[in-house]
Amino acid sequence: MDDFSENTQSFVKWLESVAKVVISPKIKIKDLRSCNQGRALVAIQKVKKDETLFEIPRSSILSVVTSGLARDHPSLKEKFLNEIGSWEGLIICMLYEMEVLKENSQWAPYFKVWNKPTDMNVLIFWDEGELELLQPSLVLERIGKKEAKEMYERTIEFIKLIDGEFAAAAMDFGFDDFTYIASIILSYSFDVEIRDMNTSENKSDDSDEEESKSACYLKSMIPLADTLNADTSKCNANLTYDSGSLKMIAVRDIEIDEQVYNIYGEHPNSEILRRYGYVEWDGSKYDFGEVLLKNAVEALRKTFNADTELLETCMDILRNNATIQEVLEGEEIVLASYDCYSNGELLPQAIVLVQTLTILCQIPDLKEVDEKTLERQVERVLKKCLQLIERGCATQNCSITWKRCIRERLSDYPLEKSDAFEKPSETVSVSKDELRRLMAQRVLRSEIDSLQACEESVDKNYKIIPDEKLLTNILKRKITTSEKSLAKRPCVQK
Repeated sequence: MDDFSENTQSFVKWLESVAKVVISPKIKIKDLRSCNQGRALVAIQKVKKDETLFEIPRSSILSVVTSGLARDHPSLKEKFLNEIGSWEGLIICMLYEMEVLKENSQWAPYFKVWNKPTDMNVLIFWDEGELELLQPSLVLERIGKKEAKEMYERTIEFIKLIDGEFAAAAMDFGFDDFTYIASIILSYSFDVEIRDMNTSENKSDDSDEEESKSACYLKSMIPLADTLNADTSKCNANLTYDSGSLKMIAVRDIEIDEQVYNIYGEHPNSEILRRYGYVEWDGSKYDFGEVLLKNAVEALRKTFNADTELLETCMDILRNNATIQEVLEGEEIVLASYDCYSNGELLPQAIVLVQTLTILCQIPDLKEVDEKTLERQVERVLKKCLQLIERGCATQNCSITWKRCIRERLSDYPLEKSDAFEKPSETVSVSKDELRRLMAQRVLRSEIDSLQACEESVDKNYKIIPDEKLLTNILKRKITTSEKSLAKRPCVQK
């Protein structure tokens, strides 16, 4: 028996005898390494909807409240709850369990079924060459190595304030060790609601506001619950809470040999890879691509021969003008990027911005006006464009500009639109290098597909009207022949 199987058996025994987890006889932990997965929970008998798959007492979850550190240093509990961040607190408690208590930790068999650092595929473990495979996905900006190093330094400083052997153990706690524990938390933790210990149990439940004030959520490690793989389309179980325990409940019937899936949230494949180290090979239900602000600027420049400096000035007005902020009710429309979802949905801010800038680009001699006049014109155009969009309309050149925005962004990707995606075999294990290459390709494919799905979104979701109709309304006069020609010109450009 290899270590993987032996650790699994020890973990199951610990769940039942020490952690007091009640497990349905209809499910079992299986080894799916041959399918490029690890441990998974699989139904060995048919499970009916609403059946309890397992029940975990709250005393067996690992958090800053239940940890050995809180037990051995009671004064720390208040600091963990009120002063130290949820992440830092749990990292410190896990370090204490693993490096100080070791085999004496209540959760020692649980730690042994966690992935080793060499088995983890969350993006913080990828080298520079591997990360380059993900260009141009914006997930590369969200890896958070700088923030992780800052958190590491804060964690070490706090540990040094704790007397005894723990402070000594912290001297050997390097950044790689911190990264590993932080990645385990990112990949497998749950936010579990607890009640404030100072709150009376007899408090009236009539007020939702009072209830929310007395509740807080703690990052927690939940044995067995984190064994479930997750899938946005295949989710068939959900974790529920009550005062004494946590239960995993089937949300639909689960057939024999079917895997039990949870869901980690409404994440696209890029975020699933960043946080959890895997991808959904058939695409996430919540995939999206991102059009950059610079793509919109370039599309407008090419479509209208627009002056980049003027566009930047107009966008500064849209960001900072008090009247515009009041009209938008504080909602920003000039963003660094705009999500384009796989179902063809767009962020409304994207259409408002593109429609507004498209009309501004068609107003004659706008570059020549003074600052105050320009501000008033931007205010007026924004208001008119908002009214137009609220009526379910957009102009023809807005539609053309948006399509060009999509094409500009797609040109950043190394894959061609028609490139087939290589899905790994479900029966043959692949190397780590190959697996990461395929996961990166899947992320890019998800983003390309999402961008393509949104190329026609303006045409599909809005009634398209001639630009000259809106321009006449804004300018309060009929537009001239030359102005009309400008408004029509982009319609024939490819």
